[in-house]
Amino acid sequence: MCLLIETIRVQDGLLQAVDAHERRMAKARMDMFGARDALRLDGIIVPPEHACGRVKCRVVYGTTIESVEFEPYKPRTVRSLRLVRDDDISYPHKFFDRRIFEDLLAKRGSCDDILIVKNGLITDTSFSNIAFDDGSGWITPASPLLPGTMRERLLAQGLIREEEIRPRDLWIFRRACLINAMLDFGECLINLDRISW
Repeated sequence: MCLLIETIRVQDGLLQAVDAHERRMAKARMDMFGARDALRLDGIIVPPEHACGRVKCRVVYGTTIESVEFEPYKPRTVRSLRLVRDDDISYPHKFFDRRIFEDLLAKRGSCDDILIVKNGLITDTSFSNIAFDDGSGWITPASPLLPGTMRERLLAQGLIREEEIRPRDLWIFRRACLINAMLDFGECLINLDRISW
């Protein structure tokens, strides 16, 4: 059976954005296994006692939850991205098996991570969505490989907006921001001169 994962932020002992994670899990379980029952995370996930600060909760699941693990969160240091092209990549759900990214990551050279271009459009990094600052607001690619829960929340709040972004458009932006459930918006910023082919 194909397993999936969900990464949930626990902040000072409290699960964050549970509804968004449950919606994504329900869609993935329906698409992959035809499962129509909902998994209620609040009743299953019990954060560690005395959990302080930011903790990463990793839920591995298929038709049912296979495991729940907690670990202190250590943000990755990402200061540079290499654009890599893959017109065949498909990552509609957050799969446990991430080998799909291994060949692409091998092309990053001296950069910290990759920024994937599919069919001429900017999509995601290997572990996050992305948004770009054009001086008047933040724009996120309209066709991400995997629409993240933080991306969903920022769109709903009007803090970012969607547009198709091509590599040739990057010059109009000032900086980029990596977006995922574990990061605060604006926490991981990258200057545009640190994005290369």
